[in-house]
Amino acid sequence: MHGQGFAQQQGMALVLSLIFLAIVTILSLSSMQGAITQDRMASSQRDHTVAFQAAEAALRDAESQLQNGVSPSNSWTTHTISVGQATLRPRYRIIEMAPLGSRSDNSGEEVIERLYLIEAQGFGNADGTSVTLESMFVRQQLVEAP
Repeated sequence: MHGQGFAQQQGMALVLSLIFLAIVTILSLSSMQGAITQDRMASSQRDHTVAFQAAEAALRDAESQLQNGVSPSNSWTTHTISVGQATLRPRYRIIEMAPLGSRSDNSGEEVIERLYLIEAQGFGNADGTSVTLESMFVRQQLVEAP
């Protein structure tokens, strides 16, 4: 009687082991897929941040150019910066909007205030990643006596 029950149970350990192995494999694959997805999201976020920083650098360069009295141009100007191992080439353009008016400054000289629109575009390391920023800038210019 003891031998007959033992004969009916042969092979059950193998079936249970295979089921357990299949469950562990499915859990492992699910975990790996989640890790890969998170890695892709982090890479995409980093690339967007690089593009944003490049656009910000181009925007600051354009503001510096206006502050130093450079004449604005509606055409795109390239600004070269290095971020880590990559050399990025963001660009900007300065568009003159309108004179805001004139006034006297603290020293009694008359100045004209002009409004400019600055558009800056930065690119990331991956194709298709770009960030566009806009800024309004007011520049004061001395009025030249006739």
